[in-house]
Amino acid sequence: MQRVLIPERWENIIRLVEKQGGATIEEIAQEIGVSPATVRRDLTHIHARGLIERTRGGAAPGRHVRTGPTLAESRKINPVEKERIGRVAASLVKPNDLVVFDGGFTTCQVARHMTASGVTVITNSLDIVQATIGRNDVTLVLIGGEVCLETGTTVGPQAENMLTHLSAGKAILGADAVSPEEGLSSPISSTAQTKKAMAECARELIVVADYSKLGEFALYRVAPVSAITTLVTDDKAEPKLLDAFRDAGVEVIVATSDE
Repeated sequence: MQRVLIPERWENIIRLVEKQGGATIEEIAQEIGVSPATVRRDLTHIHARGLIERTRGGAAPGRHVRTGPTLAESRKINPVEKERIGRVAASLVKPNDLVVFDGGFTTCQVARHMTASGVTVITNSLDIVQATIGRNDVTLVLIGGEVCLETGTTVGPQAENMLTHLSAGKAILGADAVSPEEGLSSPISSTAQTKKAMAECARELIVVADYSKLGEFALYRVAPVSAITTLVTDDKAEPKLLDAFRDAGVEVIVATSDE
């Protein structure tokens, strides 16, 4: 069953708890502008979904919920692994493919290392535009929308609407979190909705994610694991996790240090 996006008030509560490393019911009530009784009810529901930990008189950050780095931070996290993943995933792009790319350092590495000609690149990422705009053998389609400064991508209703009118062979998406149980997810609502539209407009969904993103989940679901065709990751990934993805029907490709 598809997960419904959580209420905005819950998101605000989770952000407050994550930011402060914990908060009391009274602190949350004052910051969010609701009664302590409402906060208690909200915390019960949020805790039931595994998004926070309840404490006596308040809440603490959830142990497994990813909040996601900024684009600048992402470039500094496991860059060697991400480049290896990019090189391997680039080989999945064939001549004359229609490919949707979302933003992120790993997907940008895929675009940088593409050698196939006649490819149409559809993207909302300013980094991927920069990586491909000088290639005469690539047709570049930029998705419009509001620019998200944290990710360097366009998002929102305009981007989603444009994607509903497009049809691609492959979507190559990065991941803040991807697990065999939760599938692909994102900590930002607008990003999740745009990524979801990208996944739905393509026949194949290729997820590129380094080992640190595997087995994790974030607030907003993008796609169930059953929708993921291929996962490209690195050789630091836990074998048991990779087997769980394979058991779920995902083709797993591991980029090694020899790549």
